[in-house]
Amino acid sequence: MHDGTELLAAAIGTVPDPGELAAALESIVRGLPDSATVDVLRAVRPRTAAWLRAHGASADQAADSIADVDRKLARYGLRGTGLDWFCAVLTARVVTVGRLQFEIGDTAADGSAAWGVHVPETGPLDAPACDRSFDEAPALLRAVAPAHVAGWWQCRSWILDPELADVLGPDANLVRFARRFDLGPPSSGDAAEGDGGVAKFVLGTTLPDARAAVSRGSIPSGRLATGLRPRGDGDANTAD
Repeated sequence: MHDGTELLAAAIGTVPDPGELAAALESIVRGLPDSATVDVLRAVRPRTAAWLRAHGASADQAADSIADVDRKLARYGLRGTGLDWFCAVLTARVVTVGRLQFEIGDTAADGSAAWGVHVPETGPLDAPACDRSFDEAPALLRAVAPAHVAGWWQCRSWILDPELADVLGPDANLVRFARRFDLGPPSSGDAAEGDGGVAKFVLGTTLPDARAAVSRGSIPSGRLATGLRPRGDGDANTAD
């Protein structure tokens, strides 16, 4: 078994810092082709799924969680995604419950514990499907990491840009999703990081490549925003 595989497998369920784990993995695979790193990531998937099943995840939840590895590889590649994200998924720090992904060990601006919310590239952001995810996630997150129970949902994404409502209309799925959160104060890097998010997640490329391919005025702009909402076990129908 490759040392990188053992490194990731040993971290499953420990809620590691993804950046630190990624750096350790980089030191192991340094000098190897990216294909070898991909092999390491894929080799861990069954062990992650088995751990999730043993800690309360359904077969669908376990399978959906590890499916993000190949989905991100196909859409953004190894470097375009970043090793830290793969480390988070493969150590069960990020798990999938229905339509959404949830990250254990997130922290709100005031230092309080939060469960992060991510939107995988799996189709329309249907409001009832999101309701089900928010309703079902707490039981799994408590089972997977009982020491990291949180009082908040936190999402940091260009999807929360309040100006999207002016472009898409108030009933668009993205806008309804954004209404679930109360936005925090903006920071100086939100606009630039938001443009990068739009280039990556909407156009499927990097911001420099997008700007090289089309005129600047043709690239949709976006502002990154961070939103919080109190966590409750009965969260359905809060998108309106």
